[in-house]
Amino acid sequence: MIDGRHEKKEEEESVCNLKPTLEKIYEAQNKAKLPIFRGILQETIPFILYSAATAEPYFTFGTTTTSQSLFRTCFFRIEDLIDSNVSLSLLRPFDIEGNCLDTIHIPYRLEKTNIKVIVSIHEFSGIQCISPKLIDRQSIIVEQKC
Repeated sequence: MIDGRHEKKEEEESVCNLKPTLEKIYEAQNKAKLPIFRGILQETIPFILYSAATAEPYFTFGTTTTSQSLFRTCFFRIEDLIDSNVSLSLLRPFDIEGNCLDTIHIPYRLEKTNIKVIVSIHEFSGIQCISPKLIDRQSIIVEQKC
């Protein structure tokens, strides 16, 4: 028998599975700030969230403060976790030549931004962590030969 209780249980299980992972990421980032862990742990652990409704990556938009250019991203850093809400900062994706990307493919580098969104954990069913080494990685500038 399918009723509201069954749907609520599935939603709670989704949140229960996602929340501990987000808590561990948040704790690891906070530990990285301690003097004993500096240089050992990464201060940003980037990840992708997957929509519970579509099973697709969650994308959102941001605007850079310097050039006021709009970008779209599915890469995030956790800033805070309060009950069933999570505060995320947007990570701006770039290709190897330093061009901003608008794709799900793992970029060459990610740039931290001050742009934040607050979303409900209930909206998501999955998370994929990606390499912290992508944060502020240097782009390779290829000059044309004459």
